[in-house]
Amino acid sequence: MKLVKRGKRIKVWLFLYTVLFVFGCSEDGLKRDEARLVKSGKATEKMRLFTIDDSSDSLFLRQPTRKIEKESINSKLITLLRKRMLATVTDVDNEGVGIAAPQVGVGVKLILVQRFDKEGEPIEPYFNPEIKMYGDSVNAGFEGCLSVPRYRGSVSRSQNIEVSYLDSMGKKQREEINGFVAVIFQHEIDHLSGVMYFDHVFGGYDALLPYNEE
Repeated sequence: MKLVKRGKRIKVWLFLYTVLFVFGCSEDGLKRDEARLVKSGKATEKMRLFTIDDSSDSLFLRQPTRKIEKESINSKLITLLRKRMLATVTDVDNEGVGIAAPQVGVGVKLILVQRFDKEGEPIEPYFNPEIKMYGDSVNAGFEGCLSVPRYRGSVSRSQNIEVSYLDSMGKKQREEINGFVAVIFQHEIDHLSGVMYFDHVFGGYDALLPYNEE
């Protein structure tokens, strides 16, 4: 009888080990390769940008992303990811006004947005952001993307939106955002669903215009 019980325990442990090994997800919601990628540099070091110039990068950028659990927001790994994303978007070689985690090879719902509507124009993190309302006012404007180098295109976006998200303390927030900052939020949140800005351009990627970023 004891041997039978022991055998059952071994089978249970083998099953659990197999599940953890196969799914390999995770440390704070990141897959093994994603965690390795984040840990490959210091907090002040930029990450490699995923671009459509690379076929495997392009496929990854089209994948849906996973939510970040509230309990993981201030973990060492997610904090390191956030800081390295900041180092990437503020780097002089590819300076931008926003960035999404998939653009650095991590498939989770995290974006950074420069808040031109706040004093000091800080770049702030937003976890699991969702657009809850699109306003009626729509304007067309040129957009570029760190993941689509050397091109830009005209995109029509709502000029006022309502967004829900978890802040850096894990608290749920709901905010009305207007103007250019609303456009940045829409662009970055699109990335979390595998949507690129040229998907909104009439004629798609082929209709983009060459752009000298220097």
